[in-house]
Parts: sequence; C-alpha cells; structure tokens
Amino acid sequence: MSIHIGAIIKEELHKQGISVSAFAKKINRSRNVVYDIFERESVDTSLLNKIGLILHTDFFSLYSEQKAYKKEGVLPLEVKEEIPLYSTIANQLKLFEQQNEVLKNEVVYLKKIIALLEDKKKKK
Repeated sequence: MSIHIGAIIKEELHKQGISVSAFAKKINRSRNVVYDIFERESVDTSLLNKIGLILHTDFFSLYSEQKAYKKEGVLPLEVKEEIPLYSTIANQLKLFEQQNEVLKNEVVYLKKIIALLEDKKKKK
C-alpha cells in the first residue's frame, strides 16, 4: 500500500482544527506551499520532522509500520523533555544551598526555643 503523506498531513491538520494560514506560519512556508504539500506523495524528511513536531504526530511511524496505519492511524509523537542545561542545574543547586542554609538557621533557632522551654519547665 502506498502512503500519500500529503493527504495524511492534511487530514491531521483538519482533525486538529488548525488553519492552513496558521500552519503555514508555523512551518515558515506560504499557504501555496502548504497546499502543494497536501498534494505530495513524499515530503523531505526534515520538513516532515518539523511538521510532525508542530502537529505532535509521528508521521515516520507510517513508514516503519505501514500495516499499523490501517487500524491505528497516525501514532502520537512523544516529545521527550529537554535535558536541563548546566547553567540551569547550577542555578537550582545554588537555590537549594540557600534553602539549606535557611533551614539550618531555623533548626538552630528552634533548638534555642526548646532549650528555653525546657529550662522554664524545670524551674516550675
């Protein structure tokens, strides 16, 4: 069975309720190019990847499991969370260190209060 990727993209776009104009802006193409894509039986892989990311759809799954498309349709795209950058991790570490210092000071303060209460209790 031959896959007409343009028709499938068009179907997915309409299913998600995204206008051709909005979609064209997201992929940095004109409306005419989008209509041209709808007519294509094949699409450049980098463009197909970009379209898949925008529509949150794994169009490549159609090619890897052509039989699955008959029953399941297009598989949803699972986008993994980005790995935090070193600077982000360093900033988080700095915040944790500050929170740790505040908590240490609070423990010292609470120990003083406990000691005062125990002294007061002994005096009674």
